[in-house]
Formats: sequence, structure tokens, C-alpha cells
Amino acid sequence: MEKTVLLEEKNMEKSSNWYEKVNGSLIAYFGFAFSVTFLTIAAMLYSNSESTFSLLTTYISDLGAASRNSFLVFAVGMIISAPVRVAFGLYLLKHLESEGGSNKTLKNTARAIYIGAIGSIALAVFPHDVFRIGHMLGSFVYFFSVVIIQINVSRLELRMKNIPKYLPALGIVVVVSYVMFLTFEISEIIFEGFRYVAIALEWLAYFILMTWLVMHGYYIQKSK
Repeated sequence: MEKTVLLEEKNMEKSSNWYEKVNGSLIAYFGFAFSVTFLTIAAMLYSNSESTFSLLTTYISDLGAASRNSFLVFAVGMIISAPVRVAFGLYLLKHLESEGGSNKTLKNTARAIYIGAIGSIALAVFPHDVFRIGHMLGSFVYFFSVVIIQINVSRLELRMKNIPKYLPALGIVVVVSYVMFLTFEISEIIFEGFRYVAIALEWLAYFILMTWLVMHGYYIQKSK
């Protein structure tokens, strides 16, 4: 029992040292720039004689189809982005802890961050046109992890006086956009025309999430 307590104390000390030494805003800015850059390159490589890239006809995961030249760029981008998202997520949680955030909520959110990273790697490693079940499983794990993370972080931020309310508001918008996307994607089974709405909502959800990332980076930059 004593060994467990000592181990937890050492881990907390290491976490505190990392939080003090690292510039969290740079992680956020890098994550944004890296993700957008790799998706842009993948979109440029996606088009062929059969179809061309469009925000209204191309799902984000379509960029990772094994039959497309964009596959490798998309996969590498998603795999490298995963630990970057984990790093910033844990940094943000450490900041929320310093503001008095609930330890139970913080721990549950940290678990969701790790699980979401595994899901995003799975959806990149398993192209939907080769191993659809693995891709869909990874996608749903990533999707629900993002929703849980955003709900928990937004709840914590709403209770904190020092955090501007536009940050949890952005988190709520992320959740709404993700839920709307999933709703229309499932509805595509009933009416094929919903596919275009779902695609547009997926890209909208991505851009809102990137806005959330940048704005949290900016907040941390100003608060440190």
C-alpha cells in the first residue's frame, strides 16, 4: 500500500515538473498546423480519374482509402497526431487541476484521451475499403472519446471563474456538431441524400474542433 502511494506521488511530481517546463500553447499550435497540413496534402493527392476531392462529397476517412494515393499521407498524419493530442490533452487537464478541477472527472477524461488516441490510430491503420469493421470500430471509439472529453472538459471549465466562458461554449458546439454528424451518417442508410449533409457536418465538426484546440492554446499562452 505504501509503495503504491509513493509511486503515485512520484508520478504526480513528474507530471508537475512536465507541466511547469513545457509550453502547452506550442503543443496546441503544432497539433493544429500539423493536422491541417497533412489533411490538405492528402486532399490534394486524393483526386483521380474516377472522382475528385470535395468538402461536400468526400468523407475525411475517404482520404485514408487504400486505393487512393492519399492513403499513406493520411495514415502517417493521423498516427503522429495521436500522441500530440494526448500531450495537449494531459497538459490541459493538468491546468484544470491547478484551477481546482475534480480529480475523478480529470482521471476519467485522461482515460478517454488515451482511448481516443488508440481509436484514431485504428481508423488510420485500417482503411475502410480493406478492413471496414476495424475502421468503423476505431472511428466509433474515437468519436465517443471526443464527445466524452469535450463534455467533461466543458463541465469543468464552466465551474471555473478564471476560464473565459467561450471555451466551454466551443466544447459544447463540438459535441453538438459530432452528434449531428453521426445522426446524419446513420440516417444515410434510410435516405442516401443525407450522405452529403453528413459529409459537410463531418468537416464542420473537424474545423470546430481545430478552433477549440487553437483557442485553448491561446488561453494557456495568456494564462501562463
